[in-house]
Amino acid sequence: MGSRLGELIDEYDVPGAQVAVLARGEVRDEAAGVLSARTRVEVTNDSVFKVGSITKIWTATLVQQLVNDGVLDLDSPVCRYLPGFTASLTARHLLTHTGGIAANHFFDTGRNGDAIEKFVDAIAEEEHPVPPGTAFSYSNSGFVVLGRLVEVLRGRLFHDVLRELLVTPLGLRTVVTDADEAILHRAAVGHREDGSPVTEWAVAYGTAPSGSHFAMSARELLEFVRLHLDDPKLAVLREPQVESVPDLGIGVVGWGLGWMLHKNSVVGHTGVSKGQKAFLRVAPDEGVAVAVLTNSVRSEPLAHRIFAELLHDEAPRTTV
Repeated sequence: MGSRLGELIDEYDVPGAQVAVLARGEVRDEAAGVLSARTRVEVTNDSVFKVGSITKIWTATLVQQLVNDGVLDLDSPVCRYLPGFTASLTARHLLTHTGGIAANHFFDTGRNGDAIEKFVDAIAEEEHPVPPGTAFSYSNSGFVVLGRLVEVLRGRLFHDVLRELLVTPLGLRTVVTDADEAILHRAAVGHREDGSPVTEWAVAYGTAPSGSHFAMSARELLEFVRLHLDDPKLAVLREPQVESVPDLGIGVVGWGLGWMLHKNSVVGHTGVSKGQKAFLRVAPDEGVAVAVLTNSVRSEPLAHRIFAELLHDEAPRTTV
């Protein structure tokens, strides 16, 4: 990609972006543009972008680790661990967005350690008219339930488990799970359709804690992806679970356990946050992955241009 990223963000009118490519076991990354159109602070390779729903793959990984440790059966009733949910709801349903739980719940449960617990308790009290396993319906709230499942079965707060089992072992330095003042100087600010900056920079609270509120650099997102390519116990997450999904407009042809499935055996996920968009595509058979993190809601054409060049319309190439 080289210095072309600067040319591309100008062409697509995106304030700032990072691109990272994993190929032949090596991660190479590039940054261009500014963190905020107001402050004009430049994006670097260590800058932090919100990754939106790419968070769900991290949550799915923690759930699969429970399975690998013999602590959880994906097909056991969730109510065995989380009272209040229907007996037919399982973790597999939640991972595949077939749990029948509404897409978004707008409970402000604060930013304390009990935020996920309160959020899930409120969801459990609601009626869920769609029986689990009967229909695909993308649900941010369903992944918050999975986050609470991790808390209960590990006996620790979700973000503590995340750091203990993923962030620290992988040696990641940029992953943010809350609005830590120490990192705000290198955090990307989102931008609206008209290009104006979004002033709020919130990570760990909102409509989907453990579902869509992590932030990190593109390089470290791919270090996480490297774990998935190296650990055969995580390959099961990429196996097709739902082969008929609605047209989401992002080329998804099926769903695994957390992963979106694209054509040509490519998997990935897309994340949307307030004023930011993040894109991840992985060709596991080739050991190639590409991450594009941006601070603009209008960056999808830029991301697909990069995928077309580096994955050849999502058929992998290994040249960077």
